[in-house]
Amino acid sequence: MDAEESKEQLRELLRSKRARISDSDYAAHSKKIIATLLQQREYQSAQAIHCYVSINERREVNTHSLIKMMLETEKQVVVPVTHFEDRRLSHFELTSFDNLVPSKWGGLEPRPEDSMRRLPPELELVIVPMVGGDEQGHRIGYGGGFYDRFLKKAACPAIGLCFEQNIVPSLPTGDHDVSLNKIITEARVIERAERQ
Repeated sequence: MDAEESKEQLRELLRSKRARISDSDYAAHSKKIIATLLQQREYQSAQAIHCYVSINERREVNTHSLIKMMLETEKQVVVPVTHFEDRRLSHFELTSFDNLVPSKWGGLEPRPEDSMRRLPPELELVIVPMVGGDEQGHRIGYGGGFYDRFLKKAACPAIGLCFEQNIVPSLPTGDHDVSLNKIITEARVIERAERQ
């Protein structure tokens, strides 16, 4: 079995594990993770923040309340639109949570007519979704490479949000994988001194 097959098996295992989180643990752990994020210097000093809009049915760490709070505190919130045909993200500044509408992929995305496109170099922090992570600050996503390509261009810190149960000692990584500055779980903050 090669590294990619091993990674795909691990991805499916972690997705299945995450799907079994109870409603009460999902809500409590998400709340604790967001509370820890708010205490991080990277968050407190950033004005323009890119944040994924969680697909709660997939048990991604819930960012809906975070996005609403950032809008209320007048941070500039940038959210992604996923383009599966060419495996890229585009980025739009969000002015109201009400401007998010269901996409054909099942998540919430901004209506382009209600949004303003924003380029990654202007960002000061990226909050990243994860299927799982490891002790070295690596992440595993859904396998499309969307965030790896984006993070290579984003000249700012990146913080991943992940449930502790989906942290493993070490992930198989390749040249295209981009590690995170921090991973926040409900139990701790995993820091990496330098992003690669």
